Amino acid sequence: MAALFIDPLIEGERSHGYTSELITSTRKSKLSEVEIAYDLSIRNLFFLPFAFFQICMLIKARKPDVLISHNTKSSPLPLLAAWLMRVKVRVYFNHGVPYVGYAGVMRWILRFFERLNCFLATRILTVSSDMVKLLKHVSDQIQPATILNGSACGLDIDTYNRERYKDSIWRTENRISEDDVVVAFVGRPERRKGFERALHVWANYLKDPKYKLVLCGATPADVSRFLPRVPDNVICLGFVSNIPEILSNSDILIMPSLHEGLSYAVLEAMACGCVVIANDIEGIRSLVLDGQNGYLVKNNALSTYADLIQVVTTEEYNVSNIKRQATITAEMFSRKLFIPAYLSFLNDIARKA
Repeated sequence: MAALFIDPLIEGERSHGYTSELITSTRKSKLSEVEIAYDLSIRNLFFLPFAFFQICMLIKARKPDVLISHNTKSSPLPLLAAWLMRVKVRVYFNHGVPYVGYAGVMRWILRFFERLNCFLATRILTVSSDMVKLLKHVSDQIQPATILNGSACGLDIDTYNRERYKDSIWRTENRISEDDVVVAFVGRPERRKGFERALHVWANYLKDPKYKLVLCGATPADVSRFLPRVPDNVICLGFVSNIPEILSNSDILIMPSLHEGLSYAVLEAMACGCVVIANDIEGIRSLVLDGQNGYLVKNNALSTYADLIQVVTTEEYNVSNIKRQATITAEMFSRKLFIPAYLSFLNDIARKA
């Protein structure tokens, strides 16, 4: 997460003359100097008091003018430490509001974390207009904002460009013919990411061999948790590092996720000329306009996904228009536009500190 979404921000800050230090909670990115297990996950619970002490000592030693903390479960300890240590500018950068994807006690706990993070912060950023609305639902005292059109760090448009992969032999290597319809699923193999629902679209509706479901991030063992066997037209790629190439060789992205902040998979697919078919929820709705630059599925209905996938393969003229509008949408989130706007935000808060 830090490598994908935070490193570009740190690089921008440093290039602009800021002395920026990145502290990560679980995995080091190429720019992180310190690792402290401070995120509120079960594996860290026993060590949280020690982690909190480490953060306080780090703040005491560094004396930062600004502390920026990212994500719901990773922010309470750093923000509380910064509040206690009297850091003047404390920014909570919310990458999504996860409580909407849960029920019961977990929903209440995650909602409480959002309220706590926003209380401890002096400024609140989030990734989409949908997340602005959801955070305001937590408390009418919360005043979140987005940078430019939203996102965590913008999208590298040059990397996610179908033309760049025009000579790719990825389809041939995976025994996929030019006549096959390739539908990509990008994400963790979890229910809340819609993994199970994507599998059941194939198990129940799309048994024709020409419809290939390509699972990026999932193995046959992951599929076996939800289906008795892996369908013949489902391809499990496991961990992959060539997502731009895969999307550029795919026709459709399927996104039956239960909650999103601002879906990078959707933006990446749009930039690569992939038609997006996604659940009609916050975090996707702020990117996809139904029938204009993609398709939204009401109630996450499996049969609707199957119907739309078949429609996309037959309505060539309409699909061309959708792809063109999707490219325009993706370009609005270009990193080349985002980073200058982010630095302008930092300049503003640093001047007022």
